[in-house]
Amino acid sequence: MKFIFLTRSLFILLIAFTSQLSAAQFDNPYQGNIAVGKQSEDLLKKQALKQVLVKVSGNTEVVKLAESKLLLKKVQTLLSQFGYRMFKEQRYFFAVFDQRKINQALKDMQQPVWGDTRPTTLVWLIKDEQGTRKLLSDYMINNSTESKLSSLLQSQQHDRGITLQFPLMDLDDNLALSVSDVAGRFYTPIAAASARYAMNHFVAANLKKVSQDNWYLDWVLVQSDTLTKQNEILLSDKIYGEKSQLLAKMTNSIADYYAGQYAVLESEDEKFKQTIYIKGITSLAQLTKVNDLLSGLLAIASFEVVSVQDQQVTINVKVNGGLHSFANALSVQPALQEDLSNNEKFHFYWR
Repeated sequence: MKFIFLTRSLFILLIAFTSQLSAAQFDNPYQGNIAVGKQSEDLLKKQALKQVLVKVSGNTEVVKLAESKLLLKKVQTLLSQFGYRMFKEQRYFFAVFDQRKINQALKDMQQPVWGDTRPTTLVWLIKDEQGTRKLLSDYMINNSTESKLSSLLQSQQHDRGITLQFPLMDLDDNLALSVSDVAGRFYTPIAAASARYAMNHFVAANLKKVSQDNWYLDWVLVQSDTLTKQNEILLSDKIYGEKSQLLAKMTNSIADYYAGQYAVLESEDEKFKQTIYIKGITSLAQLTKVNDLLSGLLAIASFEVVSVQDQQVTINVKVNGGLHSFANALSVQPALQEDLSNNEKFHFYWR
């Protein structure tokens, strides 16, 4: 659910009533969501702003900067909306901050800005305890079976602005994939099973109990290309420690990686220029969707459609933050498929 503002105002709209908070509302990088305990409302606002600064910059150290501490003193001037809502029997304080002001503040601090390019990651996690191995399902994680893990993972995802999803582990998943496939890192069947969830980033992980309070986590983050059937290992780690701490470290590592790939550090210097080509545009409605997609990418400062011919649109783009983050942002758009028949970069099919 996204909040729709009918008018801009200097006044803060306070939602005084309590209602149900949907999971989708946690996806907004500019919304802070803080579990309510005994904090004062002023402290809740500051905690929410800290969370947003970390989510939008992708940098967990940003709140330690002197400029961030000054922002906390004028948190009220950055707010657009705040209130209280329930989510999974927990009362949350939510605060939506002005996107333009947050982006400008981070730019003034010479910090990157990480927008909506945040891949959802499917997690195939084996829990190995007392000789019994099982793949954890979405139901296990989000219900009482693994309630402590669920609470920890939710908190980490809210803090970093990423989404980890667990498989259903229903009949389809069990027919497509075995524990041995995940444990043995057989990426082809894992990628095939992940395709059901329309995700091209997945984690294969083994979580094994070593002693009463000590666990071992061996995990890899993989990007799968459904077209070429190639699987690229992006991250991997092997760590020991308390169970929830291990998963917190994994979540932070994944968030740090995505921030490094998709966050944009704007420069006042002359911006890069690049031409992109998109085939398969057969209607004005599709052209409008292309416009909407490009308008929403922080990696693009501006763009101009220079031609539409033979179902191909040619677009000149001014790029924010360099070609690396720009190319990464395009590569994860579901509507764009790279044209591998063309030897040059930035040729796509619309799908």
